[in-house]
Amino acid sequence: MPVVLFAIPALLGNIFNALYNVVDTIVVGRFVGANALAAVGCCFSITMVCMAVFAGFGAASGVITAQMFGAKKFEQLTATVTTAYLGGFLVGGSMIVVGQIIAKPLLQLMNTPAAIIDMALSYLRILMCGFIGQLYYYMGSNMLRGLGDSKRPTYALVLCAILNIILDLIFVIRLNWGCAGVALATVISQMISGLYVVKLIYSGNYGVKMTRKQFRIDFDILKMILRISIPSSLNRLVTSVGTMIIQSFANSFGETLVAANSIMQKVDQFALLAVNSFGTALTMFVGQNMGAGEDKRCNEGIRKITILIIGLSLVVTTVCISGARLLCRAFVNEEPVIAMGAEAIRLAALFYAFHALQVSLGGVLQGAAATKPIMYISFIGIAARVAMCYLFAVRTGHWQGLVWASNGFFLLVSVLYMLYLWKGNWKRYVQVRKDHSAAPAEN
Repeated sequence: MPVVLFAIPALLGNIFNALYNVVDTIVVGRFVGANALAAVGCCFSITMVCMAVFAGFGAASGVITAQMFGAKKFEQLTATVTTAYLGGFLVGGSMIVVGQIIAKPLLQLMNTPAAIIDMALSYLRILMCGFIGQLYYYMGSNMLRGLGDSKRPTYALVLCAILNIILDLIFVIRLNWGCAGVALATVISQMISGLYVVKLIYSGNYGVKMTRKQFRIDFDILKMILRISIPSSLNRLVTSVGTMIIQSFANSFGETLVAANSIMQKVDQFALLAVNSFGTALTMFVGQNMGAGEDKRCNEGIRKITILIIGLSLVVTTVCISGARLLCRAFVNEEPVIAMGAEAIRLAALFYAFHALQVSLGGVLQGAAATKPIMYISFIGIAARVAMCYLFAVRTGHWQGLVWASNGFFLLVSVLYMLYLWKGNWKRYVQVRKDHSAAPAEN
């Protein structure tokens, strides 16, 4: 199946992306300490909140590019790419400024333990300085995949991962810069990978050629991007705020759980690489086929890829349950953190199949530009997730309730996605069709 071949480079890229994130965590945990690991971990949900504001913009740019490509509207590709990058610069730059202002109040609001708040603040503020580089890589990679190229974004991630690992070793182990060194290594490597992708996309190999006349925002295309990105960003923002609230619940259990939770997040990220990579490939597959009007081919591909994604998740579940303690030992030496982290990993792995189904069905809706239904369903899911975390963990005093409730979210959202795909008219959200003008805006 062509989509499988398309997904393999994306998978390799995601492996390297997760690799340097995991290396960050291992370097911090082993060479700085468990408190530093907890400091980095408690920042995860905050960076998600900040990134949510512009991540939807990047995803929408990729979807519009895929639909333009599928519809063979090549003359509008340059306008789409240029509009996306100019708009992305304004969004990313604004988020850097806002991030510096809200960093400390957010950490305080989340009940971050006093023993780690200074390290967390240093890490967070430096990391936020790299938002434009991260956005440019994310946006450019999605647009390249929308054009059918999943290899070159992988090359950029390999470069980024290798550079990040080298800088981690220099800044943390050699120069002893601690959490700040890890953040600085990430910012530098992401900025380089982002600029590399920009250079690739304007190389002329994809029919996109920059001229002074075209260096402007096309407001018709911007409207299409915003039509998709605003609901997507709101969805990510609400989801991230919910995650931040749940992180504050975890913080209330102390530094040991925060460190264990950080390990579980990294294991989840690595374990679900294949699932998420095929989900991304499915989004671009649906976008191209919807743009080309190949609905029958699209439906057949959705069925086969979904089965494949769920099968991959079951394999990963087995590995994580059987090797949970060994995975934790790679990050830290403290036995209390290892024991708690292993239990959390085993509980989370039980829900990987539901996560896979949620990724697959969400990828279908994203590829069709049906971001409004995704937003509404996610709002329901995150509200239920926060409420269940509070009832099952905070009220009972058992931290395990956080894992059960947080992962039960994937089951709920999957069911709601299935109902909408079965009963809802999701194909009406497609913005571009072959031999047709852009679809009218959905109200």
